[in-house]
Amino acid sequence: MAANLRSRAAPLLIPAAFIFMACLFLWPLTLHPNFVPFPARGQYSDLLITHLPNAGYLRSALTRYGQVPLWNAQIFAGQPFFADPLAGLWYPPDWLLLVLPLPLGFNLLFILHLAWAGYGLLRFLQSEGLNRGPALLGALAFAGTPKLIAHIGAGHVSLVFAVAWTPWLLLALKRAAVGGGLKAGAVAGSLLALIFLADVRWAFYAGVLSAAFWLSRLAPFAPARARPGGWPAAHGFAVICLMLAAGLALPLAQFTLRSSREALTLEEAAAFSLPWRYLLGLVIPNVGGFHEWMTYAGVIPLLLAGLGLGRGRWFWALAALAAAAFALGSNFGLFPLLFRLLPGLGFLRVPPRAWFIAALAVCVLAAHGAQRLRDEIIPRLAQRPLLARLPACAPFLIPALMFFTLADLLRVDSTLLTARPLPEQVPAAEWLAAQPGQFRVYSPSYSLPPGDGLEHVDGVNPLQLAAAAKFVAAASGVPANGYSVTLPSFTTDDLSSANAAAVPVAALLGELNVKYIAAEFAIDQPQLVLVQTFGRTRVYENAAYRPRAWVEDGRALVTFWSPNRIEITASGPGRLILSEVMYPGWQARVDGAPAPLEPVDGLLRGVALPAGEHRVEFDFRPAVLRAGLLVTGAGLLALLGILRWAA
Repeated sequence: MAANLRSRAAPLLIPAAFIFMACLFLWPLTLHPNFVPFPARGQYSDLLITHLPNAGYLRSALTRYGQVPLWNAQIFAGQPFFADPLAGLWYPPDWLLLVLPLPLGFNLLFILHLAWAGYGLLRFLQSEGLNRGPALLGALAFAGTPKLIAHIGAGHVSLVFAVAWTPWLLLALKRAAVGGGLKAGAVAGSLLALIFLADVRWAFYAGVLSAAFWLSRLAPFAPARARPGGWPAAHGFAVICLMLAAGLALPLAQFTLRSSREALTLEEAAAFSLPWRYLLGLVIPNVGGFHEWMTYAGVIPLLLAGLGLGRGRWFWALAALAAAAFALGSNFGLFPLLFRLLPGLGFLRVPPRAWFIAALAVCVLAAHGAQRLRDEIIPRLAQRPLLARLPACAPFLIPALMFFTLADLLRVDSTLLTARPLPEQVPAAEWLAAQPGQFRVYSPSYSLPPGDGLEHVDGVNPLQLAAAAKFVAAASGVPANGYSVTLPSFTTDDLSSANAAAVPVAALLGELNVKYIAAEFAIDQPQLVLVQTFGRTRVYENAAYRPRAWVEDGRALVTFWSPNRIEITASGPGRLILSEVMYPGWQARVDGAPAPLEPVDGLLRGVALPAGEHRVEFDFRPAVLRAGLLVTGAGLLALLGILRWAA
């Protein structure tokens, strides 16, 4: 019985060991599981700014309205939630956040994904013919690579989740490229689709790595083999990937083409390009450094990677060099050249994200180097008389290398991440939440943090509707000087004073249903009346405020509001204006009959009303979502069929 239990538990020991190692690398979160990760020297975390508010918004909509919110009312006066890759709607592991306490759920997923990344690389390295010891060393180095830990500290949830699947994608690609077959190709394609659903940006890098890795396994780059299933594998990979990704890809394409990101300049796309001097970080750890410029992978893995270079491993050396060249962004010629040659590359910002590929390459080569050191170099050195006893130390070599690698990575990683408790609700937000009626708020100094339950016209998101960004820029008095992930933008690190010189236009803010403005500085605008002060935070009431819906020469009353449906009673004749952003998929019905929507001031929604009392309904039913879900559903059925019946 005991032997039987041990045999059953044995396969779980290695995954459990990686979970334990992930807890070590993320020890601040392990000790404080309900805290929020921050950079050790930073003030901001994307987990707090974006992912926690999105998860809370999704949970609130499900419990309060019984809806999966397709529309995001939290920021920018509203924009599509279902098309936002940061919404967390499409990546299946994120669904755990619907039931787990927050932020505990995010921290648990961080640990599991870090362990999954290491275990995946172990499986991949073993498939390459490496023994368990060297493979474990490479996998350990990848799970604890400082760039991964630094991005967890920055709260880059989706990016870390996507990177964690990359070794599993490589394993599936190897099987598909070497063995062929529709099933192997479909499995690999489903993994790339999963990476896309986790983080669209990393899917670009994973896709390029996939194509290059597949080609490296084919003639003339690899020994020619009979591959009768090669073409079915390639077709299965492409078709399944595209079909499974369609649920997000089609809505995202529609959203992106209407966003301010549609026309990024080279300078904007190359944001945070890796400076040349940070390549020294390969050998000199950038302790407590900036996550985008983190290049350290460990001294021992780097030295072993040099030993791992050799016949058949040229691919990883070239991958590391290409990733480093791309990461340099505008500081080297590769990214600017590709920016001009490849349509759509302008949608991809922050080229140093490519460094994850360089880190992965170092870890793969380090594992090969460790095996070469143990199996080739030490036996060769032992032939010298003075080193004849060296083989007696060989069994301890890999464990010793793993120990010192772990100690080195823990030393660096501990400077990249800290855990802090969820900040308490600010008094101004509490006061505003207690005010009656439906209204939006605006803060030029970001005095009202995300996730406060209020509806904002300011906010932070890499994707913003261009029409909304233009309108808010005019209303806030803060000019839009190119692309910015924040709205309004700011040019200094001191948010409390960055936009102090801007004078808001009360009437335009009023059209956006902004009733209150919170700022850390005085605002000299006659129509903005100071009504409360909380420490340095001043709260102004907008005398030019308009209700959420109004009729020219009539009246309107919102009787029901939810993310996907709005009901209004209104009197005509006249045009009913709804202070909600116009977007494809919103439909109007007047007294049960379809009515055409018309844009108001280039942003809001309007509908013409005849004389008399009317019931007006607005429903969000985007056709692009139905199309995407139809394709994805067909892809799931096809994948299940292939796994069941295909070779």
